[in-house]
Amino acid sequence: MAEDYTAESALHYLIEDDAVGQLWRRTGRMAALGSEDGVLKLDWVEGVSRLLADQGRLEQIEADARAIWQRGIRHIIWAGMGGSILTVQVMRALGFCGECGDTTLLPCPPEEFIAFHPLDSTDPAALNAIIRRIAVVKNVEQEETERSAFLQLILHDVMMVGVAMGMTSEEPITHLEWFADLLNQAGLRAAEHLLVMTLPGSYLDRFAQERQAPSVPLQPDGGAGTGGRMSAPSTRVFLLPAALFLTRLPNAPGQLRPVLQRAWDEYNLELAASSPEAHPFVQLAAALCGASRGGVCRLLLDMPAEWRTLVSWIEQLMEESLGKGGKGILVFDDQPLNAAAPCYQQEGILRVQVSMDMVREAPENRFILLQRSLASQSPQDRLSALAASFLGWQLCMALYGYVQRIQFAGQPAVENYKARARALRSWREPLVVASQWQPAVREGILTLLSPPAAARSPALQPGVLQPGSDGSAEDAPNPAHLLARRFTDALLGTAAATSVEGSSQAEPLRYLDVTVNGMAPSDMLESIRGLVNAIGNEGLGVPVKLRVAPAAYHSTEQSEMDGPAPLASLRLVARDGEPCLLGSYTTVFLHAQAVSTWQAMLEKGRTCLLLVIDGSLNDAAEPLATFF
Repeated sequence: MAEDYTAESALHYLIEDDAVGQLWRRTGRMAALGSEDGVLKLDWVEGVSRLLADQGRLEQIEADARAIWQRGIRHIIWAGMGGSILTVQVMRALGFCGECGDTTLLPCPPEEFIAFHPLDSTDPAALNAIIRRIAVVKNVEQEETERSAFLQLILHDVMMVGVAMGMTSEEPITHLEWFADLLNQAGLRAAEHLLVMTLPGSYLDRFAQERQAPSVPLQPDGGAGTGGRMSAPSTRVFLLPAALFLTRLPNAPGQLRPVLQRAWDEYNLELAASSPEAHPFVQLAAALCGASRGGVCRLLLDMPAEWRTLVSWIEQLMEESLGKGGKGILVFDDQPLNAAAPCYQQEGILRVQVSMDMVREAPENRFILLQRSLASQSPQDRLSALAASFLGWQLCMALYGYVQRIQFAGQPAVENYKARARALRSWREPLVVASQWQPAVREGILTLLSPPAAARSPALQPGVLQPGSDGSAEDAPNPAHLLARRFTDALLGTAAATSVEGSSQAEPLRYLDVTVNGMAPSDMLESIRGLVNAIGNEGLGVPVKLRVAPAAYHSTEQSEMDGPAPLASLRLVARDGEPCLLGSYTTVFLHAQAVSTWQAMLEKGRTCLLLVIDGSLNDAAEPLATFF
């Protein structure tokens, strides 16, 4: 059991141990916690400082960006998972990546910038959506054009950047294979439309060497000491999109260096080391330690509306880094919790409000994180503010890990499901595993696969009357009710029966997760969000996550498998998917990931249910409304 701290005692501990100094020097216990398999993974700590001290690397990245534009590239499909792509998604939502996101502050039309299309899914529907977006921009319809000519029209100004900051990520390889095949059909040179950024010796690196694909190092200095979730702002995951944006601004040459200089100055690692009590992110780390119980804190984060996209990046940073050994920080967007509900607990929660201006009277039980730079209006200043935020949250994460003795480098738990998925991909249909599972309850196109313990619940056996019945035949559960009851029973059973390891003290459910495997319509996701929030926030008094996979398996699965418990997770997967519009790409990898993560969760003793849809996600909208 981890020692509990007050915010004051945690801050004192950080100061006495010179924790920030250890991080900066990469020594002591901080070096041990920041190493993976004995290899130091702390290059990110001073990555920006090293870039600013170098007289050529930032300028070379800007030159590379200009060359990409001059080559005629106007669209980039950025293929990656987790930290390799979340930064790009945040930048895109903030208007730094072309036609999407908030472009209201741009000094010139969005079409003057390269448009980014993030790809972090193994669902063919995600590939189709990107092709459709590009076709709409170009006003091209496949029916009117011969196939190879159509492919040339679509792809002649498109580049795919495949990125992996982990050694075993395979999704970008499948995306590059798909895209390279299309280039071949179009008669376009792959070397002009492909770029790989990865670690030496990784699966993706081997692929690039075999295919002779152009490749550049993730760290401009060629190092390999930066984990994926620390990829911003000191690796090309941040620097290349930033340079592609900045070099298109009118009358603004050489902007990458001043953008990073402003970010480094605002971050102020010197202040954190010399006067930790005065640094906002050191204060936040101490507050999180003070709110935690047994090394666990639920962080409910209230961001300014225009910066809300940053929550997903912070979530991945905290949960993949710290979700280990039953400890960690669980990150949620701010949610109202019913204090009268059976699982509500005020302890172990910290509500953090990020403010762009001074708050005169802070609401009770809220930590105010003041970040004035988020109110900046110029694109360059907003980009600096974003980079400074990345740095600050990384510092906060490392300091929490130091106090709670959590090794924040690496994410060992996810290798289990990756190995399972690798084996299942050789099957024609990985979901056949689900067809043989017991206990299972079926209603219409929905089949719910419960943990083995659910089979022992008397209330859920067919023909057994539900509590409160009068014994009449009408009280016998119909399949639809049985399906919903099994889900509810799993939630309440987890809430009531899970005990702290090594203790007889029951511990309430900490949160509810619903994960949709594949690309679901946005209106369907919002409908599910409303239903699940009602169950979790109001009915149980716990925060809720609605995740989309497989992206989520690279952002929060480490925590779900090995971080704070008890939790209850419901995973949705549809048997049918969209056929790929162009080239060959199936749902086999998607289904392998859905099954393997579910199996791995059960092996870890986590409450995890798999809801299989005998049809497509679109077919399930009405049945799911009944289910929830």
